[in-house]
Amino acid sequence: MDRTSPLLDVLTTRLKQRILSATLLQPERSWYLHELARQLHTSASSIQHEMRLFASAGLLTRRQDGNRVYYQADQDSPIFKALFELLRRTCGLVEVVREALRPLAEKIDVAFIYGSVAAGTEGSASDVDLMIVGSAPLSEIAPVLRAAENEIGRSVNPTVYTSQELIRKVRAGHHFLNSVLGEGLLFAHGTADDLAKLIGRPLGDTSPDQPRRTARSAGRSRAGSEGRKNSRALGRPPVRHGV
Repeated sequence: MDRTSPLLDVLTTRLKQRILSATLLQPERSWYLHELARQLHTSASSIQHEMRLFASAGLLTRRQDGNRVYYQADQDSPIFKALFELLRRTCGLVEVVREALRPLAEKIDVAFIYGSVAAGTEGSASDVDLMIVGSAPLSEIAPVLRAAENEIGRSVNPTVYTSQELIRKVRAGHHFLNSVLGEGLLFAHGTADDLAKLIGRPLGDTSPDQPRRTARSAGRSRAGSEGRKNSRALGRPPVRHGV
């Protein structure tokens, strides 16, 4: 939930996006100022002014308990629902995908978003490129992803590998996979350490004879066939990778 959105950059600052994402997308949670600062990897002094502004505007409630001040989303605000949905479709996108995959958690080793959404360069019509590694078949993944698509208002384009297949392809210098693993990733299941242990090397490393390429250029050749296969399973026209 610490993700920002380029679509909201034109409307507000990234710090405000992060604060609103943490507070409004978890409306049941009451945040102590220093606790929220740690969550956002910043200092309490840097968010104190913003929190006061949001409280005075009626987006957050402010409660003092001794020396501590707590903030919480004000669900009675007339714009709470609208802001919640906006943040859910942009900054909270990873959490939506994570929740959608939860029923298949035992069959998934790692799952991560890559491409333009992970890089923070997506447009309003960009798809969510999702890679899932594990034993869950596409026939089980497709139905749960439809719920995520409806919630975020974007198409989710899954690429599915078994752990053995991923390891074999990475060791063989698979261009598409090495490109993806060399870019920034947003994890919906598991962590970067889990993925690094799985493939046997730190993320971002490429062998000397397999130079890193951009996700757009490397993905075109490989993603064409895989994207068509996965799109057919989801019951819609094929979508190109690297949007």
